[in-house]
Amino acid sequence: VEAVKKMMKFKLLGQLLSLAILISVFSTAMASKGPPVAKLCEVEGEVLYSRDGKKWMPVRRTKYLFPGYQVLTGAKSGSGKIINHSTGESQALGLDTLVKVTEGNISLVSGRLSEPEQELASLSQSLLNKFSRAQRYTTVRRSATTDEQQLCDKVKVLTIRNVTLSPAHSDLVWSNACPEFSYNLIIDGGEPIAVTAEPEAEMIRFGVSNMASGEHTYRVEVRNEGRTVYVPRAESKFTVMMAEQEKEVMDALEQIDDDIFLEANLLEENGLHVAAMDAYRDYSKENQEDNDMRPLLIQSYQNLKLTELRENEARLYNAALEDDD
Repeated sequence: VEAVKKMMKFKLLGQLLSLAILISVFSTAMASKGPPVAKLCEVEGEVLYSRDGKKWMPVRRTKYLFPGYQVLTGAKSGSGKIINHSTGESQALGLDTLVKVTEGNISLVSGRLSEPEQELASLSQSLLNKFSRAQRYTTVRRSATTDEQQLCDKVKVLTIRNVTLSPAHSDLVWSNACPEFSYNLIIDGGEPIAVTAEPEAEMIRFGVSNMASGEHTYRVEVRNEGRTVYVPRAESKFTVMMAEQEKEVMDALEQIDDDIFLEANLLEENGLHVAAMDAYRDYSKENQEDNDMRPLLIQSYQNLKLTELRENEARLYNAALEDDD
């Protein structure tokens, strides 16, 4: 009888623990924001934005606006255009103007907004859905902590199955399995290329700029103390763009101007996932307060199988959400 009671007790504890984890995950997901309501672009002069109406920050480039945001222009200088993704219309901001972003709408608090005009540059629903899809990867278990020893004990390095490189963006990337581990990179079944350990690196990067254009196979093997400790089950592929193809992409990027989301989306559509990640990383460093765009970087890490970076970024994202509450 006592044995049965103990079994029932352990079973109940297990169920309660599982329920607590589910509640934690669910509450985090509920706190996450959906896609942006609008985009602020063509910014000139003094233009500020706030996520809570208290702390104001300057807008220096195209800015995506989420529910709760406010935008303020200066009394002597400051202008911009707001594109409402719900209506597909744009409005120009006048001087000394304050607007508030609500669910699906832009509300004028004071100042002047021009009459709405149909806007060709409005985001399509498929692009807006990318924001929602990115939310899938923002959830982390609050109790999940991975120390260095655990990483070294569970050696596994995954690589993106298909990626495109170009003369200007020629790096392959993968997770740093353990600070003292080195790697063998095997391309097209050839001789292993030794990649030395990088104890301080967030990820391992290796440039293959000398490769011929076209498709190649590759795999990353992990080595420790002179022996191979991990070999992937399957090979991945990378395709090297010709210089002419890269020029077409670069020309298209110039047309996008300073819109980080459209820039990274174009790179991803062309398979340049490492270049897209670098673009998001640069944006995140320059705009550390922009937590609502962080899920796109998190998804970029997910695409490239950079698990530790994804989880670390997701923790930053969720910590910022908690600070907002």
